[in-house]
Formats: sequence, structure tokens, C-alpha cells
Amino acid sequence: MGATRPVAEMEFEEEVVHRKRGQGFDIFIHDYFKKRGLLRCAELFANEAHITGSIPPEFDQHPRGILSDIWSIRQQTQLTLGSSSQSQAPQIINSTRQIIQDGYSIQSITSFPSGQTLSSCDFSSDGKIVASGGNSGKPFICNMDTSTSVTASESHSSTILDVRFQPGSTIFATSSADKTIKFWDAKTPERALFDFKCDGIVRSLDFHPTERILCSSDTCDLIKVWDLNQRVIMKTFMEGGCPVRFQPGSGKLLAVANQNVVTILEFPSLAVKYRLQGGHVTYVCSLCWDITGQTIASVSEDCVCVWSLSMGGQCFFKYPSNGNNFQSVIFHPQYRNVLVVGGFQGMELLTLGYGQIHRFRASNLSFTGLAACTGVEFIALSFTSNASESVVNIWK
Repeated sequence: MGATRPVAEMEFEEEVVHRKRGQGFDIFIHDYFKKRGLLRCAELFANEAHITGSIPPEFDQHPRGILSDIWSIRQQTQLTLGSSSQSQAPQIINSTRQIIQDGYSIQSITSFPSGQTLSSCDFSSDGKIVASGGNSGKPFICNMDTSTSVTASESHSSTILDVRFQPGSTIFATSSADKTIKFWDAKTPERALFDFKCDGIVRSLDFHPTERILCSSDTCDLIKVWDLNQRVIMKTFMEGGCPVRFQPGSGKLLAVANQNVVTILEFPSLAVKYRLQGGHVTYVCSLCWDITGQTIASVSEDCVCVWSLSMGGQCFFKYPSNGNNFQSVIFHPQYRNVLVVGGFQGMELLTLGYGQIHRFRASNLSFTGLAACTGVEFIALSFTSNASESVVNIWK
């Protein structure tokens, strides 16, 4: 008879086999994070799971299927944006389970009556200023630090349709039905700094996240790329729509909604990369990117759709409006699995894993604009009552 092997040695070999079996799935998850561009998340997971060595060749393709739901398992991940250090990165809670366990809800904490009917609003990058615009043609600016508001003296000659802040600045731009784009400084908002004249009604605009560039779309079905240094048009492209939104972070992609289709364009070439279609019946009236720049939410009166670029532009979540006539959508600034959707009869919080978790019903209010700032828990929401006067409300 052979010698009996020590129990400790046998237990060690069993542990090695167990680790090898589990390592394949760990590598699968780690590779998924890397392909989504979440390098910091991949690094943290690799350290936790003790992943070493090279990635096997079978992981060369983009993962699909169950891996699209990985976010429901990972909790309280730190995402690093650009060159920011880990200590500066905002905490983004990804777990749907955590949201449900927290019993998360949303509450109004302050409001700013505007004296006009508002249609759009946006936060400055630091979350301290909210600029909005509507039928008076005059920007309405709210200061979060001082709890004060001011209306600009100068005005567009028609309704303001879109408002966007330049990243890292107090400068914001407004587009209008008067066929102009005006630029303002929220610190001195009385008069516009300068303006651009267009051939059609300017329905939407957005600043590039890193360059001195602005894109606009108008009723001539043109996308115009503006050089803000030279104050001239750099390029035009016949792919007009409303709204237009740059991919956060790099700005390498531009999302454009045209009727019930969302087109993803490469920037600066403006070549078509994806057409996201088949989700909406009526016109898309609002869209937004998540913090990773790989997921897009779009809203029409009939439904909200969420699309994944890492899955080839597939729609992986759809929720009907059920008569609420959706008008605007944002990703929650802290819980990245939560959508905040505004409509004619209320505001809804939806999780991508569970559907509706909270609904603020108000039959006499129309929620026309939403804005949030990454890393800041506040949400700005403009709504209009039956008296046709809008209020900018700050929620948390």
C-alpha cells in the first residue's frame, strides 16, 4: 500500500482546483470591465480576485448576454474620469439591490419661481449654478450657494429651446426659435457675450467636453460644428435632428435624435457609427449619456429606451409612459442604474433592473426639463403649473 497523503496537502490541492475553476469567470468579468472602458474598475476587480497572467484568446470578442447585467452585482464602484485622481472621482452606486435596500426616494429641497414658461435647464460642471430658458427668451439663472436667482436683461426675440453649459466654466449657450445661438456668463448674465446667426430655428446644441467646439442642430436638418476660438463654422452635416449630445469624457461620439431614431456619429468625421431604431413610435424629444459613455437613454412621449453601444447599439431596456407623455430623461448623478424621467403628469424614477421604484404624481404639473451634475446629488427639474408659470425645483 502507498503512503497516505497528508490531509493538509489534499486540502491545498482541492483549493487550487477550486480557484482554477472560478478564475475563468473572474477573468470573464475582468475582461468585460476593460472592454467597457472601466479601467479603474477592472484594476480593482483584478486585485480583489487575484487575477494574474494574460487574457485567453477566447475573450477577444465583446462579451454579451449575462455580462450586460454585471452592474447589478458590483456595488459602490469608484470610477476615475480623465486624469482625475481616485480621491476626486465621484462615487457611483451601481447596484440595483442596494438602491432597493436603501429605500431610495427623491425629495424637493428648494425652488426658484421663474415668472415664465421654461423648456430646458442645465447644471454648471461644479453643480453650483442652474441656467434655464423658455418662452420669454431670457435666460433664468439660479445660484445654489446663495439661493438667489436672476433673469437676464437681454433677450432672444423668441423662445429658448435648449440650454447647455460649457464644461468647467460659467459660460453657457442658448439656442432659440429666433435662429440664433447666444453665449452668456452666469457670473454677469445681464447681457449676452456674443451670438451666432443660423438659417433655421436652432433646436438643440451641446459643447464638446474637452475642446472649444460647439455643435448645433436646426430645422434645416443641418448639424453645424462651430469653432469657439475663431467664432466660425468648421463643418456642416446633413443629419439634422433634436437633441444633440456629445459623449461624456472623450467627445469622440455625437448622439443625434431625428424623429424616432437616434444616430451615433463619430466625431470629428461625423461618420455614422450606429443607428438606434425600433424602440420608439413617436419622435424622440430627449436623450442623455451615462457616465461611461457607453449607454444612452432616449425618451419619446410613448416610452423610454436604454441602448448599449458595447452590445452593438441594442436596446436592452424599454419602459412605456402609460399616459404620462414622457418629455425628458437623465441618469441619476449617484445611482447609475436609475433613470429620472419627467412627463406631463409627473416624474418617475426607474431602475434598469426593476422598473419603477418611485413616482411623483402631479396631474396639474408638466415636467419639461431635467438636469444633473456628476458627483453632485442634486437634480434640477423645471415644471409648469396650470398657471403657465415654471419653477426650477432642486431635488435630492
